[in-house]
Amino acid sequence: MPNYGKWLPDSAAFGGTIDVEPYPVQLGTTYLDAGPIEKPGSVTEFEPPQHIAFHHVVRIRKSFLKSDVDARIRYTFEPRDGGTFIDRRLTLEFHLRGVQRLLVPILVLGFRKENDRTLAALKKYVEALRANQRS
Repeated sequence: MPNYGKWLPDSAAFGGTIDVEPYPVQLGTTYLDAGPIEKPGSVTEFEPPQHIAFHHVVRIRKSFLKSDVDARIRYTFEPRDGGTFIDRRLTLEFHLRGVQRLLVPILVLGFRKENDRTLAALKKYVEALRANQRS
């Protein structure tokens, strides 16, 4: 987690992971995804090399929208065709009321973009490592 910076650049939603306790990461490890939107969280499943899961609270504090979103992320890793298939599942629970509920599609789009960005960065990093190992 403290090494995300090696493969995952900062974005409008993510600014690195800090306060990782205990380290190395294990079941129950807590952390803070920092940056423009703070996301305190914990490791809820830890069974290497098959999967790891996280729960964090996304604290949205923008002008009139002040809400928390419960986010659960689960990675599953499985050997496939000489490589590794990664399945990243994201489950969101919004706590919005009234007219704010109209923002759900926009918020989901933002989460989807960050999900895609994360997987693309991970793929690029792993493929570069693999290419360097062959050289």
